Amino acid sequence: MHKSSVLPYSRDRENDKGRDEVQVTVIGTGYVGLVTAIGLAENGHEVICVDLNAERMEQLTKGIPPITEQGIEEALQANAARMTFTTVYPESDLYLVAVGTPERADGSCDLTAVEAVVAQISRLNPEANVVLKSTVPPGTTERLQQSYPELRFAMVPEFLREGTALADNRAPSRLVIGTRDHMLAERLETLFLTTAPVVQVDPTTAELTKYAANSFLAVKISFINEIARLADAVGADVAEVAHGIGLDPRIGPAFLRAGAGYGGSCFPKDIAALTALAKTYETPLHVIEGADKTNEAQLDYVLQKIRPVKGQRIALLGLAFKPGTDDLRDAPALRLAERLEALGVHITGYDPAAKTLLDQKPTLDEAIAEADAAVIMTEWDEMKQLEPERLQRLMRTPRLIDGRNCWAYADRPHGVEYEGIGRYNQTFTNNQIR
Repeated sequence: MHKSSVLPYSRDRENDKGRDEVQVTVIGTGYVGLVTAIGLAENGHEVICVDLNAERMEQLTKGIPPITEQGIEEALQANAARMTFTTVYPESDLYLVAVGTPERADGSCDLTAVEAVVAQISRLNPEANVVLKSTVPPGTTERLQQSYPELRFAMVPEFLREGTALADNRAPSRLVIGTRDHMLAERLETLFLTTAPVVQVDPTTAELTKYAANSFLAVKISFINEIARLADAVGADVAEVAHGIGLDPRIGPAFLRAGAGYGGSCFPKDIAALTALAKTYETPLHVIEGADKTNEAQLDYVLQKIRPVKGQRIALLGLAFKPGTDDLRDAPALRLAERLEALGVHITGYDPAAKTLLDQKPTLDEAIAEADAAVIMTEWDEMKQLEPERLQRLMRTPRLIDGRNCWAYADRPHGVEYEGIGRYNQTFTNNQIR
């Protein structure tokens, strides 16, 4: 079954009175669950959010979000009348499952939480509609359907970007619905109410679509990082290379910024889960596995640029895996810190949102004070606009490694020893072109 369609879309309550509004139960209030629940409430639905974390539920009831995300506090408060937060599973007709699926030691996906939630739903309402939003390996939904034949299952993967998750949820690029139940598919089209293309497929295809999307983006990042290393070697500028190839509509400019590599809660975990699954089917994923190896090598490449010496003081500017979030899961900055500390280097860190166990300073100035080198690891605006004069005044040695190729002063004289990733032609030292 495959269908692409465009549906009417409106968030104007006056123009949308004829549409049925329903009660939905969302299990899990992390990034996916909470953002999805807010979107459903914005569409006029009554949403019950369930999470076993009582403290989190209490905070959400007060309108305090557990995550850093642009606009989320305002959205919670605006939709408070349509959202309920509880630790008790209600009996419902429609459940959205958005609990965690962490990585096991072998890279496979731990489905313990998903399976426990489905079992609980079955006890409450054996004929309920169950929509999986959690990222699960291909074949999971079909297996659950076989185990609970009275339940009606669908897989609707999320494609949210941390930092812009609310905007992505309000204006998605597509809605993928994986189910063999045509009536449930139509109901979900109405529930999510979007003008984006709607793709209806079987559950396993929907599951693989999610993994394939993240894997492709990871491959694209690793590709440009390999080109960046070659650019350093031959004396080219990878930013201009990326611009040149990105103008080709077959390639596009997105995810072609060279840097310290990817991290976060999705790319590394999803690649590990997909490659682990592929091995069970004896189907090696050479390109995807290569992208993962390149990503690890890229962090070592940044380490080489730092040229660490025991006893040095290195400032890591940005700790979250990307700007706009406080998420530290598999953050490249933390993995780099481990490597540096193993070499006897003293690390100071700064991030406007994320909190770690590093020697983290409350301000950027305190982080770079008396440092031998500073390394931009997250492209927060504060790091991008860091004035050369501050580096010269506060650091022991005004030396900046730009692990995100984002520094605003990189392309003009600045009196700072600067090095980006694959940006040989834009490197200035003491006002001279290198």
